Amino acid sequence: MGNGKINGMLLVLLASALWGASGPFTKLLQANGADFLDILSWRYPIGLTALGIYWVTWHRGSSLVLERRAFKLTCFAALVILVVNGAFILSNFYTTVANAIALSFTAPVFAAILGWLVLGEKIRSRHQFAILLGLAGVCLLAVHKTPAAREGIVPSSNIMLGNSLALLCGATFGGYFVVARKFAMDYGEVINSTIWQFLLLTLAIAPVTVFTWWRGISGTNYLYLLVYGIFCTAAPMLLINVAGLFLKAHESSVVALSEVPFCILLGMMLVGEYPSLIAWMSVALIVSAALLVGLRDG
Repeated sequence: MGNGKINGMLLVLLASALWGASGPFTKLLQANGADFLDILSWRYPIGLTALGIYWVTWHRGSSLVLERRAFKLTCFAALVILVVNGAFILSNFYTTVANAIALSFTAPVFAAILGWLVLGEKIRSRHQFAILLGLAGVCLLAVHKTPAAREGIVPSSNIMLGNSLALLCGATFGGYFVVARKFAMDYGEVINSTIWQFLLLTLAIAPVTVFTWWRGISGTNYLYLLVYGIFCTAAPMLLINVAGLFLKAHESSVVALSEVPFCILLGMMLVGEYPSLIAWMSVALIVSAALLVGLRDG
């Protein structure tokens, strides 16, 4: 395994660890009175501010200009990630953390199919097995009944809607890995693209952001949103986009399955959702899938 692949896997693992906190933080915000619009609208301007500080600190003097075709692909990536984030946040209002994260991680299947169709990426037999192994883990977790969370953070009765939204998140999330990989291969300016994505998303959602500010958000929720915007949105997206320089789309998506155990652990600590033995078996399958991707090529 070359250094590039190692770097790519480490970037995706770090992104997964950070993204794993998004489900529990959504539950905390929900329990503290925040709604879907509060979370969706504030994550982008906060993330953009964090990325701007990063740019000024480490890339001062560099140009943020993208050529026309790169900008068009960046606009498409922004639209895709808006659907991903919106579907995932809303799914957490209707189903459990475990179900939301499990069904959203059907992404490797969609990433593999779209990567083959759009990018012509061949999938090794070992990676095909890794995808099946990872999906077995998320399916096992999704169909298993998750023990109840603490009072005030339980899902609604409309779990079918939540599960459907999580599946939509999985489909579009798989597509995002392909878009990120294509941009990295064709243009390479992944940091510029990430900043532009956040700027476009901030502008697109600005009226809703103003509305939620006018309506009022508690100080505690602003603190949660600050953490959410920086560590559960901006940082992992940047890491995933940079990983596209080193990993194929389906490779990144399989390694990103490691978000499931991270999410479960954080769900235990933050919102009191304790998985069963079967859930931990699903985690073992998912981790095994990620390890298969990391094996040295023959």
